[in-house]
Amino acid sequence: MTKAKILVVDDTPIECLAMYKELGDEGYEVDTAINGQEAIKKAKAKKYNIIFVDLVMPGMDGIQTCQAIKKDIPEPIVILMTGHVYSGLREKEVEFVKAGGEYYCLYKPFMPGELVQVVKKALAKGKRKE
Repeated sequence: MTKAKILVVDDTPIECLAMYKELGDEGYEVDTAINGQEAIKKAKAKKYNIIFVDLVMPGMDGIQTCQAIKKDIPEPIVILMTGHVYSGLREKEVEFVKAGGEYYCLYKPFMPGELVQVVKKALAKGKRKE
């Protein structure tokens, strides 16, 4: 069985590196992108099972990135993550789901093992849809 292909989209390189390492150590094939435009280009070039998208990024935010990816490529499971907790966050999460994202909101910093647990849960849910 081949391991899932995962794209991590975050404007903070250290976040990308940490997720790349943790998911790579679990045997997943991981790529990173530092903004929405790069993520869209990579998503069009390669078939990803899961795409993690940071909510707050310069240029295209996570919701716009999710919309653009899902418009052309509906298959990947797109998961929101953020390090910004504020009063309007719930509305942003709802917007993200309406844009085609999945409702697994990850709040940075992640708890140990949380990232891998979310990947396994998302992949299991995705298999039930097929």
